[in-house]
Amino acid sequence: MLGTDIALKHQVSEARFRDFLAEAERQRSVTLALDSRQQMRRAGIFEARATVATLLLRAGSWLMPEEAPDASNHPVTFELRPGQ
Repeated sequence: MLGTDIALKHQVSEARFRDFLAEAERQRSVTLALDSRQQMRRAGIFEARATVATLLLRAGSWLMPEEAPDASNHPVTFELRPGQ
């Protein structure tokens, strides 16, 4: 009876261990799925930021052309130059 009891306890321990491993694998796959979803969101945010920055640079170059007319005769009250 002692040997049967030990064998049954061993089988129960193995079943619990398999359940533990299966649950750990499920948790790991959920974590990986959530991490990849957050990176996709971040990529979208970075792409949107890059688009906005590009549009702002284009608007700035349109508003402040590099070759401005000679303004030496007129006093400058407000001046913006790209890169400064």
